[in-house]
Order: sequence, then structure tokens, then C-alpha cells
Amino acid sequence: MAAEITLPVRVPNWVITYQGVNITADISQMIRRITHTDRLGGVACRLEVGLEDRGQLWQGPWYPSLGDQLNLMIGYEGGELLPCGDFQVDDLVLEGTPDLFHLRCISAFVTPAMRTANSIGYENQTLTQIAAAIAAKYGLTVVGAPDQINVVFERVTQKRETDLSFLRRLANEHGYDFTIRGTQLVFYSRAALEASAPVWTIVRSSELEFRFRNRTRLIYKAAQVAYQSAPAKQLIVQMAAAATPAPTGDTLKLVRRCENGQQAALKAQAALELYNRSFVEAEFVMPGTTLLVAGNAVSVAGWGAFDGTYLIERAIHRLERSGTRTATLGRPSAHPAEALHIPGYTTEITARRVGS
Repeated sequence: MAAEITLPVRVPNWVITYQGVNITADISQMIRRITHTDRLGGVACRLEVGLEDRGQLWQGPWYPSLGDQLNLMIGYEGGELLPCGDFQVDDLVLEGTPDLFHLRCISAFVTPAMRTANSIGYENQTLTQIAAAIAAKYGLTVVGAPDQINVVFERVTQKRETDLSFLRRLANEHGYDFTIRGTQLVFYSRAALEASAPVWTIVRSSELEFRFRNRTRLIYKAAQVAYQSAPAKQLIVQMAAAATPAPTGDTLKLVRRCENGQQAALKAQAALELYNRSFVEAEFVMPGTTLLVAGNAVSVAGWGAFDGTYLIERAIHRLERSGTRTATLGRPSAHPAEALHIPGYTTEITARRVGS
């Protein structure tokens, strides 16, 4: 008879620092759930800590102050922990019975000033210069700013928009995006990000729940941007073609304010990529994996026509006190007895296929 092989069981691990003090041991028996949500290009990551409060400490002497700072790291014992970042308490919820206390937090860098709409004009500045001016306003440093194609604007106006919403709109219109990590405003080209090498391979297994979607609605073979050229006194059109052949013959037609052909061409390409990114999408729930974060690419194998490289748009890391959770990707199970059970640390990702 063959000897039984026992594989080591990975034990989820987490560390929470509150106002600079490590409180992990103090609250380990109270924790019901920790949820960290990270989005590609998202300005604010989210963190929610759910606590059992039968002793009424959190609604009494331990009651937090809005704006208090938390830091979270998650992973497995004996392994490298994922640094989720710094957060500030934004919302407090008490519910029962039994008493459950929730700390809902947003990224610590999001200040009231960042949430305030402004109106300002920028003249004869590049996208990099505008990004640097906005970053400096909040004590941030720009990293990875556009250098291969850096658009110059004779004049661009921010009208009743928050600074970060304005910068994101301007970047997205020209094929770029950014995220904020700590004190850095990290700029990146969407095309370069989509070309990055996969960090993980997802294959079929009993520990995995999945959902794929392939659609043709609002998917285009090409895009054109028309703009009125003041110097030429005529309507000028710039075109962009999809890198991957589209299943339909539709062309996306847009009219935009542009100062020159370069801006129009970039806007056509960016708009085409924005629409076509939802051609093939996937969702997975699996045992917790610290490499699966927004912006990383993964290989998908074992699903035939859906195989390929996918870019993670959203990652949710959950730690739960119970040994298992039922994962149904937001839908009820038709057969509860057959529902998928996976360990107390899980990762849920939403991704889109990139390349051909």
C-alpha cells in the first residue's frame, strides 16, 4: 500500500498597525473579516475590518476617530506578506445582534482637498508638467511619467472637476492612466501595461470558481476622431485600427476638441482601446494569492477559446475567521450542497484579456 502523503497546510496571516501601533494580537480573537479592494487606475483603495464586539469595547473606550490611520499586510505564515498600504478610517458601522463593528477605510492619501472641485487653465504645458503640478500640490512625486509620447497642450481647462478626476480624464483620453501608491503618483501607458509578462498562471482546479464573458456589443474594428482645425479652417479626421481583429465591421465615430493631429490620433486610439477592453472578461475566486493585484497580468489555461493573457482590473483579498467561505461570484448556488468551499484567505479578481 502506498504511503499517505500529507501536504503542509498554509495558515493565513495578517498584520494590522493602528496609529503606528501593531494591534494584531490584541484584536485577533475579534476579527470576523478583513477585505482589501484594489482597482487598476483607482485613486482610492478600500479596506474594511469587521470585528466581533460582544464586550462593547469598540463602541465604548476603543471607539475610533474618523481619520485614524491603519496599515495592513496579508499573506501566509512563513511567506512574504502583501503590503496593502496605508488607510484612514472613513466610515464606522455598528450592527447586531450579535454586536458587529465595522471600520471602513479609504487610502490615506485621499484628503478633503483632493475631493474638492476646482477650475483652472493650463497653457503650453505637457501632460507630464500638468501631472507634476497637481502632484506637487499634495506633496506627491510623479513616477514613470509619459516620455515616449508626451502631449503638449496650448490650453486645456479643468472646469469644476477635482484635480485627480481632471488628470485621470486627460490621461485616459491619450492612452495613459495613473495610480497613487503612498507618496508617489505612478503614471503608466495602458499599452505598455498590457504588454507586461504574466506573474501567475491560472488553471482549472477544484479550488477555483470562474466566469467568462465574450461579447460583441460596443466592440469596434476602428475609431475615428474628427476635429475642427482653426489654422486649416476645415474638419480633419484621424483614424485608429484595432490591433486584434474585431468580430464586427463597426467604426467608432467621435467628435472631439483637438489642437492637432497628434492629439486626435491618440484620442482615437485611446477611445478604441477603452471600448474594446471588455471583449473578453473573466472573474475568478481562488485561495489567497498575494501576487494577484490590480495591474498584474496572469496566464489563463484550460478553458479553450478563453485561454490567454489577462490583465487584472480589480483584486479583492479577503481574510475570514471561519475556516471556509462559499464563493458564488455574486449569484446564489442552485445546489448548496455542491457550493464551492475554499480556505479563509481568498482572492477574487476581475480581469480582461489582452493581446490576440
